[in-house]
Amino acid sequence: MTGNENMGHDDMNISVTVIVPVYKVEPYLKRCLDSLCRQSLSGVEFILIDDASPDRCGDICERYATIDKRFKVFHHAENKGLSAARNLGIRNASGDYLMFVDSDDWVHDDFCRDAYECAERYQADLVMFNHIKVRGLNPEKEETKVLKGFKEGYKTTQEALDIILENEGNAAWNKIYRKSLFDDISYPEGFVYEDTGTTYKLVCKSSCTYFLDHALYHYCVRPDSITTFVSPKVLNDRARLNSQRYRDLGTWGYHSEILDYRIKHFALWYLIRKKRDFSDANYTFLYRTLRCGFHVPKRFSKKQAAQWLLFRLSPLLFDLYYTLKGKKI
Repeated sequence: MTGNENMGHDDMNISVTVIVPVYKVEPYLKRCLDSLCRQSLSGVEFILIDDASPDRCGDICERYATIDKRFKVFHHAENKGLSAARNLGIRNASGDYLMFVDSDDWVHDDFCRDAYECAERYQADLVMFNHIKVRGLNPEKEETKVLKGFKEGYKTTQEALDIILENEGNAAWNKIYRKSLFDDISYPEGFVYEDTGTTYKLVCKSSCTYFLDHALYHYCVRPDSITTFVSPKVLNDRARLNSQRYRDLGTWGYHSEILDYRIKHFALWYLIRKKRDFSDANYTFLYRTLRCGFHVPKRFSKKQAAQWLLFRLSPLLFDLYYTLKGKKI
């Protein structure tokens, strides 16, 4: 790593720190950093963490830091993963509020301003906002806002948890956080899909949460993204984090239709791909979760309902069918 973790900021009063982990995104990085350069809010800093990227990403980050003093760059000597990069950024943040950006995405010019002003206006510890999903480096069209059916305004903890359990509502990047929320919460290092193990804790800790129905973030879906790749590690990490989230929320008294749907949706996806292994505590938990109940889970598609019925009829036949289809990892 280069740089001092206690570096100063030229007497600038920092309101918002934006943390950007960077790894193997050279074709996308300029678009991301240019969007940060255009931010309309003064008093913002951008912390870039080069997670030992093997391409030119580190050099690109340094170049932006030389032309815009709002950029601060750290370099990991070896790849440590997204969680470690974010945690490093949190430790070095000077802002009262934190925001996160994935380095293959880009943001609206008022990304920081709208989120920060909303947090200050409503005295919110956490503000969730909408986003737009796009595909590829040069998307031909922008899609509409992803989070639909949620009314702008204050949210109870249960309402906020309902939002994060929707598609991509769980992400780190469509929110602004009061920095103190991270005093005793960090991203789990060594895991992929780390947001699953973190966002619900931040929502439950927040004393005031607000949903802002502005699309401030452009989420880029890439064919080579970690979210499109399934490996034994992905299966095991997702199983552990999803199971723990379900257990924690149940223990804390949160129960809802969407939570039940999410855990059973994940359990079905997982059991299609995971070889039978009752020595694995997370496998056993998800197996039993999917076996529980006599009715097709609400919100399941027709295809998912058929898969669930096959599993309910005969787990052995279910395993054999998906083994023959080559789904098992």
